[in-house]
Amino acid sequence: MEQMLSKPVRLFFLHISISIFVAVFVLLLTQNILFEFPPLKSAELSLIDLRFQQRGVNHKLKNSSKVVVVDINGESFKSLPAKWPWPQSYYTRLVNNLNRAGAKVIGIDILLSPGYDTDRIEDDQFRKEIKESGNIVLAGRLKSEKFQFTIHEQNPGYYNRFIDTTTGFGIANIPQDMDAGCRRYMSLYYDDNQEKFIPSFSMAVLNAYYNLDRSYTSSVSDDHFYYYTKAIPQYDRRSFLINYYGPDSTFRIINITDILDDSDFKTAEELEYNSDINTFDNPDYGIMHDSILNGKIVLVGSRVPEDKDLFLSPLVNDKQGNKMMYGVEMHANVIQSVIDGNFITREPFWMTACIVFGLTLFTFVFTERLKAIRTKFSALIEVFGVAIILAEIYIIYWISLKLFIDKNILADMMSPFLAIIISYIGSTVYNYVAERKQKIMIKSMFSRYVNPTIVDELVAHPEKLRLGGERKELTIFFSDIENFTQISEKMAPESLVTILNEYLNSMTAIILHNDGTLDKYEGDAIVAFWGAPVPQNDHALRACKAAVQMQSTLNGLLKIWQLEGKPILNTRIGINTGEVIVGNMGGANRFDYTVIGDSVNLGARLESANKQYKTRLMISESTYRKVQNHVYVRELDLLVVAGKTEPIRVYELIGTVEDGIASDKQKFIEVYCNALQLYRQREWDRAVQMFGKSLELIPNDYPSQIYIERSHIFKASPPPDEWNGVFILKTK
Repeated sequence: MEQMLSKPVRLFFLHISISIFVAVFVLLLTQNILFEFPPLKSAELSLIDLRFQQRGVNHKLKNSSKVVVVDINGESFKSLPAKWPWPQSYYTRLVNNLNRAGAKVIGIDILLSPGYDTDRIEDDQFRKEIKESGNIVLAGRLKSEKFQFTIHEQNPGYYNRFIDTTTGFGIANIPQDMDAGCRRYMSLYYDDNQEKFIPSFSMAVLNAYYNLDRSYTSSVSDDHFYYYTKAIPQYDRRSFLINYYGPDSTFRIINITDILDDSDFKTAEELEYNSDINTFDNPDYGIMHDSILNGKIVLVGSRVPEDKDLFLSPLVNDKQGNKMMYGVEMHANVIQSVIDGNFITREPFWMTACIVFGLTLFTFVFTERLKAIRTKFSALIEVFGVAIILAEIYIIYWISLKLFIDKNILADMMSPFLAIIISYIGSTVYNYVAERKQKIMIKSMFSRYVNPTIVDELVAHPEKLRLGGERKELTIFFSDIENFTQISEKMAPESLVTILNEYLNSMTAIILHNDGTLDKYEGDAIVAFWGAPVPQNDHALRACKAAVQMQSTLNGLLKIWQLEGKPILNTRIGINTGEVIVGNMGGANRFDYTVIGDSVNLGARLESANKQYKTRLMISESTYRKVQNHVYVRELDLLVVAGKTEPIRVYELIGTVEDGIASDKQKFIEVYCNALQLYRQREWDRAVQMFGKSLELIPNDYPSQIYIERSHIFKASPPPDEWNGVFILKTK
């Protein structure tokens, strides 16, 4: 086929293949598909900050904003006569005066925590004010720093003693990125203890603003949070981007003292000079009369560094490069952007992938062809190539910046940048590396694999070198030594290593003899699979044969070890057949040919489930369907393993038809299966009688003993009509 294609066509397909490889590699590095690469992630976050800084500040916001911040600062500590923590009467007066001034909603971003010496009468007065006002929203906090939808908190008050079932409140935690910057905001949380969703603080404030139920939360789709009439674009599955209007102090800020200082309140200055100022209700200049708060959302919060409600924002506040912003102002940015419908939309993944592939293909082909030109002006050719690369990078930067400033679209910069750079490097390498050397490199890179067929497969199909894998049906094998920890504690390390190596060598040889692929050793455990990289139509049968042979070989080893005074090792094996992802998994410089997926986890659960039945070889129903005409088995149970909800039938693998089993074992299987059928038909007495016969054939058969015990229990307390015999395994 290759000879039939012309050289230009072959070259075209090669360029396409390399471009796809580079594009996928770039996306894996930058899009957190399999892993997160911290340096690139940090660079991408910095580029987000750069866009905010280039966009600048909305200077009109102070006069047009629906949000006003009432702050607690160092001056208020000096002006208010009481020492911190202030008496609750201050907050009662605060919300009363804010309502007098026409505030529509009052959000208190202060933790009024239990633990202080509080005045019960003042607390009751504040609670009364909250209920009578109906427009007050309190802030709760989470102790955990792992910001997810689910809350695992034991404190039902969320560290605020005034939060109860009748108050409007929200969770005020702000998630931080890996560089400690705050760019994202949670729309809602799930309280696992109370089994309900809870809005974040800003959303709770907006609930009051829009006259919604105080517990109203957004609905979540694949790419949006739907709140009221707003569709908020997701940044990730848990959060959306905060659309900052400016740095610290962009919103109108009023000192809390100016709200408290009415005609009935004496500040420290008024007491000292015996003169009333009354900044709140003075008819000439009082805040109550200038409509500054009328119809507004008022957020009350601390702007004192000692309160640790200070976070890193994308925007610079001063010439020294300070980017800190108080939490209450971050909430203000979120609330204002929701009211305005002013959201940042992240460029969809498919568009990023298309741009990355297009840039990769153009850059690689153009620079590779440019470098292929043989001329005495090669240095100028290199300079021209670098100039093209820099021009591409600048164009991507300029377009991304314009989209952000003009359209609120966050286009990916780091992925295109990396695609251009890696493509340029790739084109340079391509001109000096021959195909023969590439194959040698592949063989050298993968020579550490136990199974040499993997190396041959990758040499034949080098495109599989990319990170990730393909979806295939495989048979997964897990084995583990029973009570190995207790055995190892009683042996000298040298003796332990000797017997473990002897065991692993014997078991591995059987796996390879049956054309299995050894995945890894995990201490005394062995993980292997059949069906990849070379396809095998009978992968399930090969795995079962290997398992039976391993048990037989181990029995022979045990006789030798017993004569030598070595400990007895018993192995448990679990086998499952199902779809998995198989391929090279890991980082760009270190990865393994392995399998991942739900079917892999089930195989591990089956190995562990042997403990419940004191069996040695357990296979799943999916494996049994593949090998039922070639093996002897008995059904153990209809089982729901730990971490699953759907039941599966599990079987004990007794032997292969090819090798045969003793006639007494065949008789035992027949009696046991008849007994299990009686048990499923709820004929408890007959089931007990039949399981007793199976114990006569094989004394101490533990599954038979289990079903006798269950039959007695169900006879005394019959199961419900919908009972189907399922047993839920709660341990892994």
